[in-house]
Amino acid sequence: MMNHILIMSLVINGYSESSLLSTLKNLQLPYSEQELNKIKNDLKSELDLFKQRELPEAVFALLIDAYHCEIKDGSKVKKAACYIVLGIDMEGKKDIFGLYTFFGKENRADWNKVFEDLVNRGLKKVLIVVSDDFPGIIETVKAVYPYADHQLCFVHLQRNIRKSMTKADAAEFNKELNKIKLSSSFDEALDKFQNLCNIFKERYSRYMNLLMEQAEYYLAFTKCPESLRKHTYTTNVVESVNSLIEKIRIKWLDISIPLRSLKLIFISREKI
Repeated sequence: MMNHILIMSLVINGYSESSLLSTLKNLQLPYSEQELNKIKNDLKSELDLFKQRELPEAVFALLIDAYHCEIKDGSKVKKAACYIVLGIDMEGKKDIFGLYTFFGKENRADWNKVFEDLVNRGLKKVLIVVSDDFPGIIETVKAVYPYADHQLCFVHLQRNIRKSMTKADAAEFNKELNKIKLSSSFDEALDKFQNLCNIFKERYSRYMNLLMEQAEYYLAFTKCPESLRKHTYTTNVVESVNSLIEKIRIKWLDISIPLRSLKLIFISREKI
């Protein structure tokens, strides 16, 4: 029994399987493959319970970000996108609501699965969804939570501006965006944003048209009271969780996906 507790403790605290076996050998402690497999199965059961747990019926915000990596699928290593959904309830408490892994290109079908899972676990009402402009997510949010506002990450917008415009133009555009961010209302922000795009439309016609089409999504956070805007204009809080995942993933390459997922989730929940 003591060996079982020790082994589980080593796994939970980040030991890879090879490190775990080496440690047990150095300590001259008996262990069996069956015991190790039982511990893995126990932890996988905990992960399954975590992923199936009931969610609040209504929340203030959902923040969604993607973590791209390579993970093992059977005998093959494939490129995958892991989506973390972080919720902020009506009292301001943050929690990780889900971790979803998909192989291949992002698409609406995957987002349908994510939001169907959230609804099935009890989440019926969301005031605002914050995400990047993932393929298909805008349409899915509209279908599942039709009364929710949807904010596309403002920080990602500014990063994309720097990639899509000359250095001088991007600096000027983002300087004005920072002023627009402080607008007193959504209508004021929308009007200023469209005027800004019109100034640069001659030089970047196609890109400015795209920005104006999505203006309501980039500025949805301005509908919130000023005290709440800092929580709803960017997905940075989820990105910080992803940074933590990357550090652990590098350290823990040879642990199976279910165990790694469990470790990452519970460490991440302590950090947010």
